[in-house]
Amino acid sequence: MSLFELRDVLVAYDGRVVLDLPRLTIEEGEAYSLQGPNGAGKSTLLGILSFLNAPHQGVVRFEDRPVVWKEPTLRSLRRNVGLVEQHPVMFSRSVRENVGYGLAIRGVEKIRRERLIDEALDLVGLAHLADVHAPRLSGGETQRVAIARSLASRPKVLLLDEPTASVDTQNRVIIEQIVADLRDRGDTTIVLCTHNRSQAAALCPKVIYLEEGRLAARPLSNSYAGQFADENGQTWCRIAADFHVPVPRCGPGRGRVVIEPGAVRLGVTDEPGLNRGILTRIRLEGDMVSLSVDLGRPL
Repeated sequence: MSLFELRDVLVAYDGRVVLDLPRLTIEEGEAYSLQGPNGAGKSTLLGILSFLNAPHQGVVRFEDRPVVWKEPTLRSLRRNVGLVEQHPVMFSRSVRENVGYGLAIRGVEKIRRERLIDEALDLVGLAHLADVHAPRLSGGETQRVAIARSLASRPKVLLLDEPTASVDTQNRVIIEQIVADLRDRGDTTIVLCTHNRSQAAALCPKVIYLEEGRLAARPLSNSYAGQFADENGQTWCRIAADFHVPVPRCGPGRGRVVIEPGAVRLGVTDEPGLNRGILTRIRLEGDMVSLSVDLGRPL
């Protein structure tokens, strides 16, 4: 079932198109990464999905009903959405009070409110900091409290705007695991806005890629032009004078090859015919390890 359906949505300022979406569907219970360069319209789309900003043209449907961009309808719709910004603001109160703020505003009775707060803090691993003054938290802990604050209201969709861009490695890994757990449960639709492609690939099976305000195909990462040729029964793509990769059999000529990072194998060997390089960097990216190799030449 579709949770959101956008048709002929247009946002423009001073004659410049910021967002132009003929059609976009977001399915219930799915996890989407929202990607694209700066200025591509990602924040504008998040503003529409959170019912904070109306499009200038077009129709937005939520749970198969057209959105009426007027109060009090919008106030009711916003209760279905949790929005976690890159730099969340904490009230000068305890962590527990921050997490329960939205529930208190909505008049949730105290016993149920306390239970929802406890569950949300458990989900983000911060139950032990419930009584700490929130402004004293680290940036990563603050981000996790913001996620708990959104989850406490049991939203149907969770919008995350660069949630790990400004946090330390330990909290980034924890936040990624929180998102993965929510994705696996499947009862909350997730839209994760991120510039980290490896993070997006690990956490979100589906992709919304924007470029100049429009939906676009994902750019081919690790895509290289080369010359295809057969040699001793094996087809090779020669990308540089002394760099080539084996590929499935195809006709000779020019073309492009996409090298899947997970398919690359490193080893110490003198076997002829292999590409050689120097390992220059090892970096942890969530539950994966990123390796950088200097091949001695640009590709």
